[in-house]
Amino acid sequence: MSNINKGQQLTGLPSAEPGGRKPMTMGWGVGLSMGAAWFATHCGGGFATGNQEVNFYVRFGWYSIILPIFAMIILGWCHRNALVLAKDHKAYNYKAYADVLFHPYEKYFGLVFEFGNLMLIACAVSTAIAGAGSLLQSTIGLNYGIGITAVGFVTLVLTIFGGQLVIKALNFKAYFLVPTLGLLAYLGIESGALQWKNFLATQESFGTSFGEAFWLMLIYIGFQSFTIMPMLSAAQGIKSTKECNWFMVFGTLFNGVFLLLVCIMLLGFAPGSLKQTLPVYYVTTQLGIDWLKVLYSVILFVALLGSGVALTFAAVARFESVIKPAGMFASLQMRRVFVSFITIAICTGISIFGLTNIVVKGYGSVGYIGLFFVIIPELIVGTIKIRNNARKRKEMGIDEEAL
Repeated sequence: MSNINKGQQLTGLPSAEPGGRKPMTMGWGVGLSMGAAWFATHCGGGFATGNQEVNFYVRFGWYSIILPIFAMIILGWCHRNALVLAKDHKAYNYKAYADVLFHPYEKYFGLVFEFGNLMLIACAVSTAIAGAGSLLQSTIGLNYGIGITAVGFVTLVLTIFGGQLVIKALNFKAYFLVPTLGLLAYLGIESGALQWKNFLATQESFGTSFGEAFWLMLIYIGFQSFTIMPMLSAAQGIKSTKECNWFMVFGTLFNGVFLLLVCIMLLGFAPGSLKQTLPVYYVTTQLGIDWLKVLYSVILFVALLGSGVALTFAAVARFESVIKPAGMFASLQMRRVFVSFITIAICTGISIFGLTNIVVKGYGSVGYIGLFFVIIPELIVGTIKIRNNARKRKEMGIDEEAL
């Protein structure tokens, strides 16, 4: 790889007008669209079950009203730094970005992104299968083992025969999932107001400490750090640091507020919601609005299925070229079918342990990797490199505010 991608010099600098002045751009527009993309990545099917929110925030009581916003501020700054570095060095995939971030030690740390990305795919696909299986068990009483097997089979069929058309169709799930979850949050916060306000007034923490709550918040940020991966390719449309700053503002606002609202809603139905595999579904049963429960269940099932298919495709894209095209694997389609089958078989096996175990132990493990090898380097090393790049731009006569 060239020195450019390794971060030894700047590339992709915005064109400047005579005198070092760059053209005016509508930075907030790009920032808004990128912030919305981050929001769609964060608030997927796994998020919509409420299991992540309960295990990383709500189980700590009134701290869950403080920490979600703080978490998204930290994550927003890290994502902002990642996009600035991607812009400066044209690092539009996670390998190129890892080389830039870890240079000159990319030889030793570059594989962290690879390993973290693979673990995240495994956890996310397993979460989708386990979540859908739990939903079938809760709604129609289907045995959990049969449910996850059926979901795994359907995911495999859609992955093999559905192609990109299925992913494009399932991508519309966000347009239905977010408004439905937003309506549930509004009704749930209103219905559980007496409870969550009481927890806030009495500073109820369910026997936990602020240290525990803060640490789990950091772990949550850690595994969410890998959500920058799909946004790196979209960074090709970013021309200035100002656009990255707007991304941070909009993304932090969208994700922080929505995460906070869902946490408050679930806190309003604690301690009952803390014992559930599908806490948000539990809230729908407590609200007593049958049509809303059915609507949420259908949309959540489609969202989980869509996440499973999309992430299986991600695994296929990563490994289809690894298999030697010989014998029965001479056909590209056969290699894709094989990778899809292996991925879903492994993830269906993992889902046997249940959604909560996957969230706590699986995402928790990814969180440790992300915290120490993504979040901390982005906050410290990333900020230093961005400052150095800004200084170089100034020396080259390009007027762009870096911070």
